[in-house]
Order: sequence, then C-alpha cells, then structure tokens
Amino acid sequence: MNTSTDTPAATSQTLTTFEELRLTDVAMVDEKEDMSFLRRTLQQKRKVVLGAVTTSIPPTPEPTPAPTPAPTPAPTEKLLPYTDTKFDWTNFASWEADTGADCSWAMGGFKGSSIEVSTFGRPFAQSPVIRTKKGWSGEKVLHIEWTSNPGSDTNVWLLPVSLVNQFGDPRWPNCGEYDIFEMFNGDAAIGNTGTKNYFGSSLTDFGQSTTHIASTMCFSAETVHKPMVAPNGAQFSIAYGRKTSMTVIFGSDGNGKFIQQAQDAKLKPGPNSTYDISFDGATVADKIYNNAQSYWGTTPTGACAAGFNPDSGYPFWGEFRLILQEQYQGSFVVNNFQVLTKTP
Repeated sequence: MNTSTDTPAATSQTLTTFEELRLTDVAMVDEKEDMSFLRRTLQQKRKVVLGAVTTSIPPTPEPTPAPTPAPTPAPTEKLLPYTDTKFDWTNFASWEADTGADCSWAMGGFKGSSIEVSTFGRPFAQSPVIRTKKGWSGEKVLHIEWTSNPGSDTNVWLLPVSLVNQFGDPRWPNCGEYDIFEMFNGDAAIGNTGTKNYFGSSLTDFGQSTTHIASTMCFSAETVHKPMVAPNGAQFSIAYGRKTSMTVIFGSDGNGKFIQQAQDAKLKPGPNSTYDISFDGATVADKIYNNAQSYWGTTPTGACAAGFNPDSGYPFWGEFRLILQEQYQGSFVVNNFQVLTKTP
C-alpha cells in the first residue's frame, strides 16, 4: 500500500515540476518574443521619427552676409575767400636793397620770427630801404603786423617791381605808389612840416595811408570824416610800444576795382590755409575805387588824368612789392606779413 501510494505521489510531483518548467519556458519564450517585438517596434518608430525629422526640418542655409554700406563721406569744410601764399618773409634771401642790391648790412635785423627795421647804423636822413624781391598783382590781401619803438618814423609802402631804382625814376608817380603807413616826425626833423595830425595830437601818434598816381601835380581835396583825410588817403592812430596791424584789400565789386585798408582787422583761419577777414573792432577806411568816375579816389581830370583806365585798374593791379624803411631815430619790429590771393 505504501509503495503504490508513494509512487503516484512521486510521479505527481515530477509532473508538477515538469509542467512548471514548461510553463516557465513558454513564459520565457513569450518574453523573448515580446522583447523582440518591442525592439522591432521601437526601431520602426525611431525610423519613422527620424524620417519625419529629416523630412520636416530642412538643413539650415548658410547666412547671407548683409551688404556693406558705402562709407559716408566726411563733410567738406567750406574754403574761405582768400588763400595764404605762404610768402617766406622771415627768410633774409627774400629781401634786397634799392636797385636790387644786396642788403647784407640788414642781416642783423632778421631775428628768426621777426624783422627789426632801423637805419642800420646810417644817419636817419640817409636811411636805407629793404624790399621784397617778389611782387604781387591783381586781387589780393596784404596783412602786416608791427610794433613801433620810441623815436620811430615807421614807413611801410608798396612800389611796382618795374621801378628798379626807387628814387629819381621819372616814371614816378605815374607808375603808382601806395603808402600803407607813413609817419612824419622824421620828415619834420628835416624841415618837411606840411602834414598835420587830424586827430589833434602829435606827429608821433599817427600814420597816414595815401595813393600817388598820374603826376606830381595830382592832389586830392580833403574830406571831413575820419579816418579819411582825402578821397584817397586816411590817418590811423598808433602808440609807441603797442602792436598794430594793417590789412589792405585789393578787390572788386559792382562799383569797380577798389582798395580798402583797415587797422587791426583780424584774419580768421579756415581749412587748407584759407582765410576770411573780420573787421570787428577794426578802424576801417573807405573803399578807394577805380571806375568811370574815380581814378583811385581822384577825379580823372587835368593833372590827375594821366594813366587813367577804368577797366584795367592801372597802376595798382600791376605787380607791387613791399618796402620797409625807418626814417628817424628809432626802429619798428615786423611780427607778421602775409600775402593772400583769391581762393579758386
């Protein structure tokens, strides 16, 4: 009994164990199949996703560089009416004596940035001149600055370059002379006392600007307003030791060619060595015209008619040079001299 009973029990146990193993194997197989299926499914989905991404997002194009804007030109500065010729006035080689002679005796007056003009050791009644070798014609501006020292009879004027011999040439005054500034205390010392100071002070307190044209018998009547003392002349106050300047404009307008002089006018600098002229605070003389009615401030009749040409501007539109001379017992120091021409 016990044997038969034990045998079935063992068989049953064995069967149970086999069944469990079979079921376990089946489960494992199913699990493997499920995993395999899952992998295939994921791979397919991944391909779909990648394909979708590839299809829906095109490659990013290379950025197109923005066009480079053309550079904005710098604003052009306005050129002023006159251009500096940059005449080398402090260079001793730019000067000569009367008749074109060497003026080595004046070399000591050249101080680098200034020129001290004296009688250079000679008696004042025989004082020599120094003059520029070069001259200037047509429309222009001459600007000179100086200081007169005590005892000076300062003389600054213009003569044509054609007048090689400054004194004694019979072409004078028909060839023209323009006195920028002429004092008279030295003249009085040698007996020439005809000029008076219309400001009412002494001969050492003023200088006169005058034209000389036509003939030695050509004179202009006096006028009543200062600084003009004649239609072609003006007087300007000065003081020893005080710097002053004269600006002489050779220009033209609707009334003809003219010369206009101003004391203590200012040259206003601009680009490219150009300048304008400011009369603020200056003593400004009348314009002296050359036209059908006026021969450089003089009525063109009688002794004042020789050489008159209302169109050419003779003689002052010709080539004139600068003359410097001390005519008494002092000196004057030129601090600046500029020649400007019309800006093209």
